[in-house]
Amino acid sequence: MSPSAERSESGESSAATAEVRPAAFGAVENDPAHQRRILDALYRVSNLMAEVTDLKHLLHQIMEESKDVVGAEASSLILYDEKTDELYFDIALGDRGEQVKVIRLKMGQGIAGTCAKERRTIVVNDADRDQRHFKQADKVSQFVTRNLIAAPMIRNERLIGVLEVLNKFHGQPFTDSDARVLEFLADHAAIAIENAFLVEAKTRAERLAALGQAVASISHYVKNILAGSKGSASLIEYGLSSNNFDMVKQAWPILQRSTAKISSLVQDMLTYSKDREPELSRGNLNELAEDIHRMVEASAAESGVAVELQLAPDLPDSLFDVNRLHDAALNIVGNAIDAVREQPEPRKVIIASQFDPAASRIALVIQDNGPGIPEAIQKKIFEPFFSTKGSKGTGLGLAVAQKVMREHGGDLLLDSREGEGARFTLVLPLREVPAEPPPDTEQADNASAEDAPQG
Repeated sequence: MSPSAERSESGESSAATAEVRPAAFGAVENDPAHQRRILDALYRVSNLMAEVTDLKHLLHQIMEESKDVVGAEASSLILYDEKTDELYFDIALGDRGEQVKVIRLKMGQGIAGTCAKERRTIVVNDADRDQRHFKQADKVSQFVTRNLIAAPMIRNERLIGVLEVLNKFHGQPFTDSDARVLEFLADHAAIAIENAFLVEAKTRAERLAALGQAVASISHYVKNILAGSKGSASLIEYGLSSNNFDMVKQAWPILQRSTAKISSLVQDMLTYSKDREPELSRGNLNELAEDIHRMVEASAAESGVAVELQLAPDLPDSLFDVNRLHDAALNIVGNAIDAVREQPEPRKVIIASQFDPAASRIALVIQDNGPGIPEAIQKKIFEPFFSTKGSKGTGLGLAVAQKVMREHGGDLLLDSREGEGARFTLVLPLREVPAEPPPDTEQADNASAEDAPQG
């Protein structure tokens, strides 16, 4: 009998129920094989703590080790809910484990509740004779509890929950050695759960901060667009009421541009927030570059910016999402034109294509001779909602472009030095375009025969 065995109501000590206060892992049973199993289990759990990042998987593994090392039929991980001051079954291993997950225990209710309230390990070797045994759990799960150990999970004086093992194999009683091992494993489970709580709290704080930044960035941008929309709408309304259709014609393009900006913002937000597979179709980067050049050449020239094409000859066709790649490249070209707009002449933006047969890669390069990008900004430039344009930009363009490239299996690379311009490279894997099937000769012959004049 344990020296800490509790006294029965008659005053005689009872070996059926023993209270074991938390202590460091001490002497174990003299069986060398048993000692080896315990050491192996502790070694595995320590490795799991360092290697496994999935909390649920880690806790399942700790529960399995807890059950196996003390030779128990079942085990339970019971967590403490600070809001309701109750305990609930988070993980229950065994043939009937799932059924007990609906149960919630008040502090002090049952052996687990007593263990949590008094923060001490409890060994019960005859559950039927222990008045604290919560028989409702057995009734719900149709599991007969003969004996059990409950060890509190405590971290930095904060109650995390309770770790239980139930029914030692072959009707054997649980020992003080079993209790010490379970305490060690309960400590590891508490550390893992507390770390998860800390990570979750940090992630929540970061999300709130990011949300605040996003809302502030978008609100400024949208306010500017709405101001232009309201102004043009007022002019259109006045023009219609006064039959001044020249004013309507002048204001209408402003309203169209504002609508296009809102549409682009919504599309960028949807693109960034949702993972998707590229819709691959046959395309050629030279053709894409030429199309972008036609779109921006005139407006860039009005600002004194020359946009040049430097296209690789014999660039092969490839499979990529033409529309999304077009949008990503057009955004970067627009940024490059903005970057050189206030620079001394010559103001130049180059759109180039590249082909690397050895690496089976193709690329689109957008280079400008603007002021360059400081190193501190380069580290943040692909972060969503980071913008150097103030209220004129959302900070989503480059983040979306990088995401599009990575979804293609490529990447968006930046090379820039202050005073030497910036160079963005959209790298793509070359995907071989399937050969078109040859025409059906027999079908073609039949068609020709049908088309022949009939005599």
